[in-house]
Amino acid sequence: MGLLLTSLMTQAATDTVRLQLTRQHSFEFAGYYAAQQLGYYEEVGLQVELLPGDQHTNVYSSVATGKAEYGVGDSSVLIERSRGRPFSIIAVIFQHSPVIFITQNHILSLDDWLGKRAMLDGSSDELLLYLQQEDVDLLDLSFLRHSYDPLDLVNDQVDIMSANSLIEPYVLSKRNYPYRVYMPRTVGIDFSGDNLFTTEAEITRHPKRVDAFKAASLKGWDYAMKHPEVVIQWLMSNYDSNHERDYLAYQAQEMFGLIQPTLIEIGYLNESRWQQMKRIYQRMGKLDRSFDLRPALYQLEQQRNWRDILLVSGIAFCAVLVLSAVVWYVLRTNKRLDQALKESQQVRKQVVLQANQDPLTELNNRRFFQKRLQSLAQAAETEMQPFALFYLDLDRFKHVNDLFGHHWGDYLIKEVSKRLLSCLPSDAELARIGGDEFTVLVSGGHSRSHLQTLALDILNVVEKPYLLNHNEVFISVSIGITLAPLDSTEPSALLQYADEAMYEAKSKGRNRWCFFSFDLHQKSVERQSLTNDLRQALANDELFLLYQPIVDLKTNRLVKFEALIRWQHPVRGIVPPDTFIPVAEESGLISEIGDFVFKQSLRQLAQWRSHYAHDLMMSINISPYQLAAPDLHMVGWFDFLHKLGLPGESVSLEITENMLMHHTDVVSAQLLAFRDQGINVALDDFGTGYSALAYLNRLDIDYIKIDRSFVKDLLEGHMEKDLCEAIISMAHKLSLKVIAEGIETEQQAAILQQFGCDLGQGYLFAKPLPVEDAEALLASQMMEK
Repeated sequence: MGLLLTSLMTQAATDTVRLQLTRQHSFEFAGYYAAQQLGYYEEVGLQVELLPGDQHTNVYSSVATGKAEYGVGDSSVLIERSRGRPFSIIAVIFQHSPVIFITQNHILSLDDWLGKRAMLDGSSDELLLYLQQEDVDLLDLSFLRHSYDPLDLVNDQVDIMSANSLIEPYVLSKRNYPYRVYMPRTVGIDFSGDNLFTTEAEITRHPKRVDAFKAASLKGWDYAMKHPEVVIQWLMSNYDSNHERDYLAYQAQEMFGLIQPTLIEIGYLNESRWQQMKRIYQRMGKLDRSFDLRPALYQLEQQRNWRDILLVSGIAFCAVLVLSAVVWYVLRTNKRLDQALKESQQVRKQVVLQANQDPLTELNNRRFFQKRLQSLAQAAETEMQPFALFYLDLDRFKHVNDLFGHHWGDYLIKEVSKRLLSCLPSDAELARIGGDEFTVLVSGGHSRSHLQTLALDILNVVEKPYLLNHNEVFISVSIGITLAPLDSTEPSALLQYADEAMYEAKSKGRNRWCFFSFDLHQKSVERQSLTNDLRQALANDELFLLYQPIVDLKTNRLVKFEALIRWQHPVRGIVPPDTFIPVAEESGLISEIGDFVFKQSLRQLAQWRSHYAHDLMMSINISPYQLAAPDLHMVGWFDFLHKLGLPGESVSLEITENMLMHHTDVVSAQLLAFRDQGINVALDDFGTGYSALAYLNRLDIDYIKIDRSFVKDLLEGHMEKDLCEAIISMAHKLSLKVIAEGIETEQQAAILQQFGCDLGQGYLFAKPLPVEDAEALLASQMMEK
């Protein structure tokens, strides 16, 4: 670097350039201050102006508009480039991003986040990805506007806050306020931070200036990390910094863990690591698959030797790098590094153990599992050493957790862990990688039949009863299995394939195992494609409603409509609901789709009641996943209903028998809320599931709908007739009304009317109709009056 600086000193003129910072002057930008104060910029013919920022500063806009030639940004520089801003990263300063979550100390795990108040900086992609990877549903949180004031945590104004490890932890520690830290990089989401970037125009027009600025800046950083006290003194005396010395010293110490200057050259651009970041962004849908990374990384060819050295070191070196960063951070932030560094070697070993161990079960955690998976996958690729990966997900654990509470949920997880350990062979490694998710790595070339026997052993031990708070509880587990090197030798692919196989096991009825196959993978790819298209469908108004009449069988009068959603895909054509609704439920889009159906159908109902029939009703189907977050959606429904001036009794919400039986605690509370608003509830497809008659009265059901399969066979024999008659008689004795679905002939309608069935629906009366045809039907009925 010294030779480069010497050659660049030959520039005759002094160029003035500006560097846009993200915050006010602090040690976070120490290298640039050192380059200024020591004359490194002047040596290469540069006059550099450092522009401080604040929380409202948009660094990318400053550089794009020419307010500054250079900027300090995070890895979202790639996103900005994909949006048409031709930025290039010229140096990486922080090998690890400082972005974290901090929470109240009593929040012991991610499972405790449910219903908590959160302040989230929505611009932080890595935090959003962290929540996604850890299965934290944003709908489970109560969001507040971010104040960027850690004292809100102290004053109990918020429970969870996105933060920067260089700022908020110091404020809390100084007040001796206990807190907990959650870091994306502990689960493999390891983005860089404080990247030095510029525009392609700057590189094209002033290539020597770019090299000079980069070289002088990195020389400044090298000095700053070796002489932090000198830089702190400069900050206190020469820059407009209001920070106290202790805070600047804290930042300096913290930044050693982020920059890793003793392990890697400051400024190093690791192409393979940026490729991984690109893949993560693509998985989030933030970057197109066609995004070309190389133009975004400046002068990679100059780093070829460095990169080759790191590649020879391989994955083991990366694992050491990540482990050292995580352990260093935990020691510094949560254990007060200044004290922890003086403790015994035994304490250090304990910290390392905790970094690799799940605190609840004492099993290997996700981080350790990923390291072992990486190691086994590498051996499978280079030495053809086979192994199997089992992905386990407990069936209906959330239901048990909701019913008995987190304490008993944690107890159940621990009991499951003990049972799993008891049935696994010595060559199997068990890890807990999420709330109710486990993995098993089985080394060696075991036959498929041996792995099936192991899977059966797991199913058998898990399904035995558990005693929770004096209640006998049963759960099961679904297992996905993938094989290396047969299926892949890429760790991320193997984990994805095992996950896909596990979901296939769930879709086939749960409590079973499934081996990965590429046909199954194609189904998963298609499901993901459908998910992406469904997101676009919401934005592009491709969803629409049809309305099927429901008539009074005694008078043949139309009394209500059932709103039925349809999807007009621009390429696929009409996509049936039974294809896209499960995708919507799995992806979390069901709440948004449910809101659309509810509001669109009630707007239409309000219009029809004012023009055609003041007592007309609307029936709307809801998913159990919508009931999972009632505070965020259902309450808004009530307000919307009142805003339209519609009485609650004009609306009927249809739930399924399956929802009734498997979500009784959630459903019962929500049905009471419906009842308080006067809204009717119908039990759909009655007779096809698991209905317990006791629930019908206890949960305030108003209607039951006889499934079309019973109506279809009414004319075939006595059993179907007797069954329909019994259902209708039973319902009336419970003061419930009955709707028969799928009526297609006059004979079916006559029999049902004879049995006393209240309402009917089916092609005999009308198919699902577009708005215009439904209005015409209402108008004709009004004319008949």
